[in-house]
Amino acid sequence: MAVVEEFIPGEGTYEENGKIFSALLGELELDHDEKIAKVVAENPPVTLKVGDNVFCEITDVRNSMAICEVVAVEGEDRTVAGDTNGTIHISKVSSEYTQEVGRELRPSDIIRAKVLQVKPSIQLSTVGPHLGVVRALCKRCRAPLKKKGKGLYCETCDRTEYRKIADDFSDVKF
Repeated sequence: MAVVEEFIPGEGTYEENGKIFSALLGELELDHDEKIAKVVAENPPVTLKVGDNVFCEITDVRNSMAICEVVAVEGEDRTVAGDTNGTIHISKVSSEYTQEVGRELRPSDIIRAKVLQVKPSIQLSTVGPHLGVVRALCKRCRAPLKKKGKGLYCETCDRTEYRKIADDFSDVKF
């Protein structure tokens, strides 16, 4: 594409032995004013940005936080590139007082969350009516739970559980 004597390697490029190579398939852009060579991807990977709504699976719950794996960005068809391990602090679970995260979110729950921070670590929030659990399994028998009033009901073992539920619980397609 270019040599390092003329341009600096930019986004989508790398330098090896004084030459600049493309790191991905796309269109070459040479900025002659700033002397930067970059490649704009034809089909760029999905990367997380502050403000994105994401779907996550809760992998672990502690007293003051939930740990989750980001599985998709809402509205995107492709998988997420890069780091996908995020956390939700107890203060970011609900607008109401949360005594313990495990009362609101449980391992294997699928949630919709908002990205608050990407670097140095992914920080998420479920504060808001459209954010929270969108799919959940019964703690006892692992059957899918159905929304019933303000709680979630298991038809298999006839019990009710409570979570921080999104306003469109079980209607979500991703």
